[in-house]
Amino acid sequence: MGECFTCGSMRHYTEVDAGHFMSRACMKTRWDEKNVQFQCKRCNGFRSGEQYKFSIRLDELYGEGTAEALLIASKMTARWSREELDSMYHHYKRKVDELKSTKGL
Repeated sequence: MGECFTCGSMRHYTEVDAGHFMSRACMKTRWDEKNVQFQCKRCNGFRSGEQYKFSIRLDELYGEGTAEALLIASKMTARWSREELDSMYHHYKRKVDELKSTKGL
């Protein structure tokens, strides 16, 4: 169970999306953990991500200017090296494995 980042409703993890403040198409911020939050399907899908509310929560959680910094970063070109991609893959694989073991999945 977790709380939707934008509306606060409690949802089971199977009923939510990985909501992005800046679109996944923006490669520079696609895997930035601040850019991706637990978001209910209503907010993420039917309400287009609630981007304004998302920005307010980002600034509350991570400090003033976080949303603006993500917006600026999203406009930059991302060129990942093979080593960087491998590193990201292993980093997130470890995180998924940790979550699975702590949640008993």
